[in-house]
Amino acid sequence: MSLHQQGGAHRHRKSSGGGGHKVAALIALALVLAAFGLGAFLLRPNTNTPASISPEAFVDQMEKASQGVVFERNLYGGPIRVQSKGGQVTVTADNIPPSICVSVGWKLVRKGLLSINGVTPLRVSAAKLSELCNQDDTYASLAWTPKSGD
Repeated sequence: MSLHQQGGAHRHRKSSGGGGHKVAALIALALVLAAFGLGAFLLRPNTNTPASISPEAFVDQMEKASQGVVFERNLYGGPIRVQSKGGQVTVTADNIPPSICVSVGWKLVRKGLLSINGVTPLRVSAAKLSELCNQDDTYASLAWTPKSGD
């Protein structure tokens, strides 16, 4: 019996002819992955949106404004005004997102007198701040008068 008859050493592989299909499949896979990558890139969060600005940075801006630094706009894009009356400085910032308003409100009320949308709460609580910051269903307006010596 020869080696060939024993099914041994000289086997021949048949070419499946699928080499072209494999290349096309790889190209299609690469295009799908590239499309997903492009979609993820285009749909990524915009880190320059107002919501990404920290409440601490906004409080810092309010403090600087009360000390005489001039800003055309607050960090959330709305106007910021400073008024001085009888030696008291009041900084007013408009177009503050309600979610930011609450956390900023906590910080500012500890450093002075705070009015939200024209209302100065006598007792401050998270619930009261949330109520005042969300009363207009849009953006809030904050008016802050720093404590003397701050």
